[in-house]
Amino acid sequence: MRSGRYDLRSNLKRDEKTDFVMTYSKKHRIKEDIVCNEGEIAESLVSGDLPCESNQGVFWSELSGEVASNLSKSVVSLALHDGNTMLFVCSGIAVHRNGHVIKLLTSASLLKAFNDARKDHDNLKVEVHHEDTVVIGFLREYNLDHNMAAVIVENLPDLRPVPFNNVQKFVPHSKVVALGRDISGKLMTTSGVLIGESYNGYLMSSTCKFSEVYEGGPLFDFDGDFLGMNLSFTTEGTVFVPGDRVLDQLVNCILDHEVRFAARLEALKEVWVGESPSGEMPSSHQVHRDVLNKDRYGDLESLGYPEPPKSKDGMILAYTFEEPFGDIFGKGVWSELSEDVASSICENTVALASFNGDKRTFACTGFFIEWNECATILTSANLLRDSSDENRIAENLRIEVLLPNNLRTVGTVQHYNLHYNVALVSVKDHCVRQPVKIQPYGHNCRKLLAVGRIFESGRLMAARGQQFPTVVTHDCKFLSYSGCTTTKAGIGGPLLCFDGTFVGMNFYDEGVEGTAFLSWCEIREILKYFKTKGAVAEHSHGNPSDVLDWKIAGDDSVHPDRWPVPMPYWTLPEDLVQRKLAAKIRRQEAILC
Repeated sequence: MRSGRYDLRSNLKRDEKTDFVMTYSKKHRIKEDIVCNEGEIAESLVSGDLPCESNQGVFWSELSGEVASNLSKSVVSLALHDGNTMLFVCSGIAVHRNGHVIKLLTSASLLKAFNDARKDHDNLKVEVHHEDTVVIGFLREYNLDHNMAAVIVENLPDLRPVPFNNVQKFVPHSKVVALGRDISGKLMTTSGVLIGESYNGYLMSSTCKFSEVYEGGPLFDFDGDFLGMNLSFTTEGTVFVPGDRVLDQLVNCILDHEVRFAARLEALKEVWVGESPSGEMPSSHQVHRDVLNKDRYGDLESLGYPEPPKSKDGMILAYTFEEPFGDIFGKGVWSELSEDVASSICENTVALASFNGDKRTFACTGFFIEWNECATILTSANLLRDSSDENRIAENLRIEVLLPNNLRTVGTVQHYNLHYNVALVSVKDHCVRQPVKIQPYGHNCRKLLAVGRIFESGRLMAARGQQFPTVVTHDCKFLSYSGCTTTKAGIGGPLLCFDGTFVGMNFYDEGVEGTAFLSWCEIREILKYFKTKGAVAEHSHGNPSDVLDWKIAGDDSVHPDRWPVPMPYWTLPEDLVQRKLAAKIRRQEAILC
């Protein structure tokens, strides 16, 4: 490596693969209004001219507009400061989003610079630059064997995690582009080709030539597929960590350590009973206590939940239908909607529950749509499934609908399709002023809103996010994904633009950060099919449906798709977090297979 960079293994005395470090001194609070000195960076950290300036226009024009835009949203500049003094700068990659929190990966050189600097400096901070925005980041986990470190950051809504769709894709001598950002937030790019042989056993190399500021930045092919993280420029070419190794370390090491740490924090949290005076959403622990409040909800058996174990100290009831998400109606993201849009969402969104006798079997969200000039609710067919045979619907079910005015009424199943998990339920004597329109065209909005309503309380919720590309590991290959984080309560709820335009219907896919949804175009085809069939009441619906009698064009399924939903169960908080991690790992392994 060039002089001035760091030999991590020889300088760091700790030999643990992962650890947590904080990016600020305990003696001083971080101040976000300090402006960096760009002149110092150019002289002390960047040697030579940036090669990207001469060839950026030549190859950047070869990329499609969408690909170029997506690439630019995945890379940031990371600068280590002591007060006003710049100590180190490199690039980083957005790899994971959870609500407003984004995880960045970069070179462990940033960690080494931090550890070296804190011996003589007591006001350290990491600034994260993306275009014109600057926020403070926090160093978290690292893996020295693979020269990676993670940084956590908030309030960068335009950042887009790189897709790990084709991380095993490697075509020698194919064109690639290396990206970085300088301290001003300006995007830097340089092109090259992949070199056929591996470097140092597990690293790869390309012919991209760049300055040290590119270290930690991403490498893409010209299709926009993520190939790896750049480390350094050597006489043999640019060395980078291949994308499959980045993904492997992200899932098995860095995410694992993060989740274990989160589990320890969750285990220490005090369980608080009741609703917050400020109207904030309760945690899953609070929901657990709400469910146990018999005066409010009744007994567990009638809700379809298992009785707690005899020794239930510290245990919670996981995966309930009462677990909230996002912001409660009137707060948070709701304030960004027009009054008309917010009112329309409220009037159209309902909660549904199915009962066998007095025992509830399922609960979810639904919403009124334009259908045959009557008040008809579009929702998930999971509401109807037989728990012992997912390819049939349960007999003798009673459907109850919680209307927006908090009145309960009986719902009648009109149509259903278990393969695509869609059902229509009608209600009597309820007027809907402006039901949701399933428009015959797509949407063009960046910000999305997933909406849900809880059956027991009537709580209306919404979570924001953006659509993101990912590999579909669910049985239904027509699913898309958004960054809206929901719970089981959001199943069957609408996904909308901020102007109220319908985008799709939400589902639950364990192991995915975000929410799966079936888009408007597939739903339109299903509704067209329903119009060719008689209502459910006109024929038997208790027989198994293991043979598909109809499919959307392009669907090569032979058997009905599975739509698994985790069952409620009692567990320790740390065990629940481990389960969620395991689900993420299984999904990433499925992507790599």
